[in-house]
Amino acid sequence: MRIDFNNALIILSLAGIILAGSLTIFSVTSIDLSYFFRFLLISLISICFVAIVFYLININRILSAGWIILATNVLLVLSVEIFGQEINGSRRWLDFGFLSLQPSEFMKISYALFTIQYLRFYSFKFTAFRSFFLLAALFVTAIPIIIQPDLGTGVVYIAFGIMLLFICGMNKKYFIGLFSAFILLSPVLYNFALTGYQKGRIINWFSSEGSLSERWNILQSEISIGSGELLGEGFLASKQNEFNFLPEADTDFIFSIYAEQFGFAGVILIFVFLAVFILLSLNALMKQNNLSDDLSPYYLGSYFIFVIGFSFLINILMVSGLIPVVGLPLPFFTKGGSSLLCFSIMLGFIFSAKGFLRA
Repeated sequence: MRIDFNNALIILSLAGIILAGSLTIFSVTSIDLSYFFRFLLISLISICFVAIVFYLININRILSAGWIILATNVLLVLSVEIFGQEINGSRRWLDFGFLSLQPSEFMKISYALFTIQYLRFYSFKFTAFRSFFLLAALFVTAIPIIIQPDLGTGVVYIAFGIMLLFICGMNKKYFIGLFSAFILLSPVLYNFALTGYQKGRIINWFSSEGSLSERWNILQSEISIGSGELLGEGFLASKQNEFNFLPEADTDFIFSIYAEQFGFAGVILIFVFLAVFILLSLNALMKQNNLSDDLSPYYLGSYFIFVIGFSFLINILMVSGLIPVVGLPLPFFTKGGSSLLCFSIMLGFIFSAKGFLRA
């Protein structure tokens, strides 16, 4: 495999993101320096190993089992209710001793494989039936996630699934219909489908009338981000983390700690790394797409690139208080095996898309 200049920039941008994430996780845990190097080494080895495995696997063989992979993933999500580990009142994780996995995280991958497999059989030609079938499959497979309860992950899964169908070329009238139906049904969904806790998150986002306990996480997150100012408080100098003001600092709100330590300049640097990765990766995929009649790798790779990009965007908007808290992990920042494994698999598919990164 020969690495050209553009591909080198892609790898360097990913390395920058992974290094920033590892530094931030270390600053949250603050055990010792040897722990940081061990964690960084394990993260790099894990990401490289998983990405290389899925880079080398024949993508056509994986796609041929798309519906089996989706069905298996749904069964794993359902099995959480029986064998899952309960944390904060929800059962979302399967504990394997050395690793806890959240099966719902991988639904973003398995639904994409199923959809690409289905559409490739019809040369990516949409009909009314195929469109309704794929939308029905998306919403039905989201139900086991939502009833865990994990509404945030379920909503994000649906949103990414709709984005996939848009990328694959589904008629725009269906998206207009979905948006219209959501607007019309939103009062019903709010009153009958949401729990009191979930309603509280929405109310707190729209107004400042909620109690301090209800608004604590987002208030501390905003304070943390604001404290960073231009150049940040400095590495390992996060007051929010030092005094444990910010809950879930190593998961949902880890970007707030990063922004506090490295400031606006550090945030811009992450945006630059992300922009380089997204733009150059999409450019490489489009060049490969012009050399082949098979659109499957192009659609799959483009989808995973956008999932990584929008995961960053949604998480940053969430911790900034610009959208309600949905609990979406930040790629290569959030401390968690499921998140790291999921995004590493996506990288492998991106790299394997019709010889991506090959000469």
